Amino acid sequence: MGNTVVQHGGTATTVADAGAAAHAVTKGSIIARIERLPANAMQVRARILIGAATFFDGFDVIVIAATLPLLIQKWGLTPGQVGFLIASGSIGQLIGAFLFPSLAERYGRVRSIAWSSGIIGLTSIACGFAPSFAVFVALRIVQGLGLGGELPVAATYINEITRAHGRGRFVLLYEIVFPIGLLASNALGAWIVPRFGWEAMYFIGGVPLVLFFLLRTLVPESPRWLGERGRMHEAGDALAAFEATVKQPLPPLGNLAEFEAMASRHPKRRRLDLIGPAYLKRTIAVALLWMTCGVLQYGLSTWLPTIYKTVYHAPLQLALNLAVAASVLGVLGSLTCALIVDKVGRKPVINWSFVLCAVSLVFAGVFVAQSVYVVATFCALALGFMACGFITAYVYTPELYPTSIRAFGCGLGGAWLKIAAIFAPALVGKTLMGGNMNVAFYALAVVPVVAAVAVHFMGIETKGKVLEQLEV
Repeated sequence: MGNTVVQHGGTATTVADAGAAAHAVTKGSIIARIERLPANAMQVRARILIGAATFFDGFDVIVIAATLPLLIQKWGLTPGQVGFLIASGSIGQLIGAFLFPSLAERYGRVRSIAWSSGIIGLTSIACGFAPSFAVFVALRIVQGLGLGGELPVAATYINEITRAHGRGRFVLLYEIVFPIGLLASNALGAWIVPRFGWEAMYFIGGVPLVLFFLLRTLVPESPRWLGERGRMHEAGDALAAFEATVKQPLPPLGNLAEFEAMASRHPKRRRLDLIGPAYLKRTIAVALLWMTCGVLQYGLSTWLPTIYKTVYHAPLQLALNLAVAASVLGVLGSLTCALIVDKVGRKPVINWSFVLCAVSLVFAGVFVAQSVYVVATFCALALGFMACGFITAYVYTPELYPTSIRAFGCGLGGAWLKIAAIFAPALVGKTLMGGNMNVAFYALAVVPVVAAVAVHFMGIETKGKVLEQLEV
């Protein structure tokens, strides 16, 4: 029977495909239809709106760095209180890293992202009105629920709506909004905080509240998740929403039998399988990968403006500007990674970026007695290389797990980051501010080396493969 082509609002599909979409949606056909999807306007919309949530996740998670010097002065905080303040958000993020992926597995990816965005925005605004240190810390813990939950679920969703070919580039060009959010937070903080006060930064961070109302009406749910839940009609509708924005004619569905076999080859996994024989090595590699990012992102970058100001006696404006420079390298490193990850592969990008990060930290320790500019240069290089590995984790981690436990697997990775983020600021801060800065830099250099070794020997290469091919 021939496949007669019909037009639907500028989209060409075949009668056979339309019938399949309406009457025979299966797990195999869901994979097949995603794999034939070219870039389209609905994917762009999803990437922009969910990218906005991820942007403000990055913005709000690091805003404490720009505001910390004034908060210390405002409330007369001791070093212990400063460490607790930095870690407080991570306490909530640790809970959120389990809570929202669990909600995503049960209620859907988009709904979970919307809920987390609402919490992020509402509590950020409330932080700007906090009357005391205790209230501010409590709000940061609550905000952490959303900050910890949004990233792993968003990464899961973007992976699930993307075909294998070019998935790394597509996902990482979306994920780059997170380091851009970090950069924007540092850059705006350097300009806004000295002029308008620390409160203004938290009011800006309230923008994600808007996404709570918009996401569910403007972005389709993950067809893969809907298919896994047996909601085939809704999966077909979600796929149709993506297909309806494709400008050129869609090719006929091919290799359906292969995709059906791929979809039914493995049993539905449970959360305990993450630490079972099938996935234990992957989970260990993921844990060390995310812990490294947590130690360096929260244990080092959060402290940098304060270190430059108190140890090297740099003016506040210069200290903030030097932190911005580190964020710029983070964005440039992430962009470079996005452009090469589909050609080079996930593992080489992670391993080389972490090794170069370690080398930069060693040099920071060697030249710690030099000027603030020398130390800031090596710290910026270290964070730039770290950003390459960090952003790759967002495409690599979801690829390692099946749909039934993908969001929770990503959340578990994020939880290790948050555990590191809870303890690293106090430990690193005590060493750095205690006059042993070279020791702190050498110790920090060991962390990415350990992660690189783990990923090399325990991880698998995932580039160019359909997500279901990677299941075991």
